[in-house]
Amino acid sequence: MAVSGISKSGGLAFSRRITIPRNEWFYVGLADLTVGKRFGDDNIETVRPGEYDDVYAKGRLAFYVKGKIKGKYLLTAAGDSAEDDLDNMFRGLDAKDPRNLLRRIDPDDFYPIYGDDSTAIDDAPTNGKFYVRLDRGDSHVMWGNYKASITGNEFMRSDRALYGASGVYRSEKTTTFGERQTEATVYAAEPATLPQRDEFLGTGGSAYFMKRQDITIGSETVSVEVRDQVTGQVMERRTLRYGEDYSFDYLQGTLILKRPLSSSIGTAAPVREGALGGNKLYLISQYEFTPTAGTIDGYVYGGRVQHWFADKLRIGATGMNENTGLANQQAYGADIQIRHSEQTFIEAEVARSKGPGFGTSRSTDGGLTLSDVGTTGTRNRAATSWRAKAQVDLEDIAADGFSGIVGSYYEQKNAGFSTISEQVSVDERLWGAFANIELSKALNLDLNYDDYHEGSGRSDIDDREIGRRSKRKGAGAVSWQLNEYWKASFGLTYSALQSPIARATRKSGYNGSRLDTGARLEYQPDDDHTYYLFGQATLSRAGDINRNDRAGAGTVYELTEKISLSGEVSYGNQGFGGLAGIDYHPTADDSYYLGYRLDPDRSFGLDRSYDLVGTDRGTLVLGAKRKLNDTLSAYAERNYDLFGARNSLTQTYGVVYTPDEAWTIDGGFEAGIVEDDTINPNDGLENSDFERRAVSLAIGYKDEERITARLRGEARFENSDDDSRDANTYLVASGLSWKTSEDWRLLVSVEAVFSDSDRKTSFRDGDYTEASFGYAYRPIANDRLNALFKYAWLRDTPGEDQVSAISGDEYGPSQRSHILSADANYDLYPWLTIGGKYGFRIGETRQRQDDDREVFSGWEKSSAHLGILRADLTFVKSWDFLVEGRVLAMPDAGTTDYGALLALYRHVGDNFKVGVGYNFGQFSEDLRDLTLDDQGVFLNVVGKF
Repeated sequence: MAVSGISKSGGLAFSRRITIPRNEWFYVGLADLTVGKRFGDDNIETVRPGEYDDVYAKGRLAFYVKGKIKGKYLLTAAGDSAEDDLDNMFRGLDAKDPRNLLRRIDPDDFYPIYGDDSTAIDDAPTNGKFYVRLDRGDSHVMWGNYKASITGNEFMRSDRALYGASGVYRSEKTTTFGERQTEATVYAAEPATLPQRDEFLGTGGSAYFMKRQDITIGSETVSVEVRDQVTGQVMERRTLRYGEDYSFDYLQGTLILKRPLSSSIGTAAPVREGALGGNKLYLISQYEFTPTAGTIDGYVYGGRVQHWFADKLRIGATGMNENTGLANQQAYGADIQIRHSEQTFIEAEVARSKGPGFGTSRSTDGGLTLSDVGTTGTRNRAATSWRAKAQVDLEDIAADGFSGIVGSYYEQKNAGFSTISEQVSVDERLWGAFANIELSKALNLDLNYDDYHEGSGRSDIDDREIGRRSKRKGAGAVSWQLNEYWKASFGLTYSALQSPIARATRKSGYNGSRLDTGARLEYQPDDDHTYYLFGQATLSRAGDINRNDRAGAGTVYELTEKISLSGEVSYGNQGFGGLAGIDYHPTADDSYYLGYRLDPDRSFGLDRSYDLVGTDRGTLVLGAKRKLNDTLSAYAERNYDLFGARNSLTQTYGVVYTPDEAWTIDGGFEAGIVEDDTINPNDGLENSDFERRAVSLAIGYKDEERITARLRGEARFENSDDDSRDANTYLVASGLSWKTSEDWRLLVSVEAVFSDSDRKTSFRDGDYTEASFGYAYRPIANDRLNALFKYAWLRDTPGEDQVSAISGDEYGPSQRSHILSADANYDLYPWLTIGGKYGFRIGETRQRQDDDREVFSGWEKSSAHLGILRADLTFVKSWDFLVEGRVLAMPDAGTTDYGALLALYRHVGDNFKVGVGYNFGQFSEDLRDLTLDDQGVFLNVVGKF
């Protein structure tokens, strides 16, 4: 590198050689090994079988490393085995910590009690003990937390958040269309969570309640699908982005969209199906959740690879294996695409599954009520699905001829085919053709035909006959742009339906055929205003299918840049239909919306788990999101569904208050009520009304110079008239760090979970609370004296199927304790440091019964006082000597134990030391450890780098 310039003396010029290293590393690590022999009670084996070992070996390995390799690779790795027996150090890489739930209230880690102003940044996210990732460009291999995303096909799409091994390869070479020439994804994991897929028909609102709570953070994949209202085929899919399109409360299982989602898109066709027409809009949410009880034994693995040959031919293959007990499933598939251009191609896909897998939940009221769609796969039956599609861009045939798209498709799914996104209970066949041709600049022709047919089958639940539905629809429309403002459309539609389900339940309108014709006149004086009239009539019909006569008018009106209006009213054979909406966006941060929908065709849906009986008064949604000022923003929504004997109200409220750069206050309230007077066919009684309430409040304060504080609490209540859904859950997380002076630090932390619920919820019965108060003296000018003080209150009462949150041992005791400790170290000389510690515990304990570990004994008082004096000496440069005296008094037991510990260490180089010692006492310095098995000789090896 050369530099030249002007100096006062007349000139300046110099050059320097700069070398950019190909390898650059940062790393830190710790290895600690202790081998010892205990000298305890000879009869302890009969008291605690399997827990006491004469010779033990414990250790801990922790490290973090990040660096470049040869200028091409980036390696990130971290691990922490925690101190444990050597046999267990590398087991349970995905072991669950009972306190992980608290981190879902506030993602910040527990505050340190050392008063050294340390902060934590997680560069290696992992649910287990180990993380490693090697990157080269956009490709990587890793072990840790990741999202296994399988795309590029239709039948086997999947997005799962897992902990395990994963590899992604994306070739640097691309096609002329911009895709990577080769892509590959593989994954393998031993999951601690289960997948859940929820499907919501749009409500016209923004709030949606998931089937589960306690959802794994960041595991969700949220998308909006446009589905054909006749065949259910997915016409369009768009993935939403967290923060930009929605927010998610993982603990409560609540999703808030940034903009409301209607139940259908508007239609400009001259003949519509039903009063409102348009394809259906569904919100799809797939996520991972922690199961209610027990652990998940098994594994999952899968992957996908695809390659483009000469930019024209793509071949892909996908495989998945789910081995998690009752959900065991294997699925694999292949796909191919041959293309001439982006709009001219032929593609095909085949997939095969065996095993049950996981089901789906569906809701038409935003999640206030959900119906489960059980998995259709079975353990001993394999099923196949395949599809093919071809389409041609007419301009690729003749550039000076007609423009448009012509194509056809075929799909067939066998009964029992099951994936995370597909559940096929009977054989299904779907085929069709479509054409959209621009005959001239003013004339457009639109043709389509869809044919859907189901085979017959028997229900696995009640052995009733299912299937045999068929739907056929052919439509043709011609639109004519009369001039700059006026447009006319004319159409003809033939529909044929057959539904034994509807016939068996004596519902009319689902068996027969019909021929309809219609016209639509549209006036658009400018880009902001559209007005339209439509009318249609049934020319002929057969069977009990209803006539489809209807006439109406509507408008889409951009009143200003900030206010948009939409409305439609119509009348036909089934009654009045209507849509109305007002959207007001005064600023980029504010929005207000009001929507009303009246659909006379929704009284009975074949896919609905319950009937709608009575007079439909429509659905009303009212909502607002507003940034009140620079410090305060709020949102609120009410959704009223007013259908006859089944009325529901869902309310969602929230506020975020940031009075200045330091303060943030975030509160929310959600409520839902269902008044259900319909009859349960199983017992002939009215279904129970129920209500749901959830409230949350978070307060944060951050003064970079002195104080950082946080407090967040959430409560959820579910109540029903017959107590069948009652559940109460409370969670609290808080912390305070206060720099009272340059040398003193105050730290406070409270973490708590209280749950009282039935087995339908995802929370376990059992309480855990740990509160601590700490004060630290860490001087800056002279650090010869350092002191720590801490008080902790612990309440650990695990349920029958849980382990102790403190020891992680299924044989661990349940306890309620107050613990106080004070530590101080003082450097008398550079070679001598003395220290002292005093602690006491006052509490109650109860042990698990020897003959039945799921049963506890009664509560017994337990108190203890611990005193320790210690001296550390460094002599002859590489030798350290440690001497420690201990006393443990237990007033309730009437015992006082004395102990001493001696250890001699030898430093080997700058990064390694070896020590040998003897513990003359039987007790531990951790007052939460209630076992008396520490006496004996030990060998300790420590490495650090």
